[in-house]
Amino acid sequence: MKHKDSDNKSMLREAIADINKELAYLKKQKTSFKKQISGLDTNVEKARLREEELKRKIAKLLEEEARLTEKKKRAQMKIDRLSDKLGKIEKIKYEMSDV
Repeated sequence: MKHKDSDNKSMLREAIADINKELAYLKKQKTSFKKQISGLDTNVEKARLREEELKRKIAKLLEEEARLTEKKKRAQMKIDRLSDKLGKIEKIKYEMSDV
C-alpha cells in the first residue's frame, strides 16, 4: 500500500510540475502578447497622428488651390478686358485708315 501511495504522490508531483511548466509558458506568451499589443497601440497612434498631419496639409493645399483659382480668374478677366480694348483700338485704326 505504501508503494501505491508513493506512486500516486510521484505522479501528482509530476502533474504539478507539468502544470507549473505550462503556467510559466503561458505567462511568457501573455507577456509577449502584451508587448505586441503595446507595439500595435503605438503604431496605431503614429498612424493617427500621421493622418491628422496629412489632413492639415491637404486643407492647406485646398486653400492654396482656391486662392490660385481666384487669381487665375482675375487674370483671365484682365486679359479679356485688354482683348476688348485692343479690338476697339484695331477697329478705330481701321476706321481712321478709311478716312
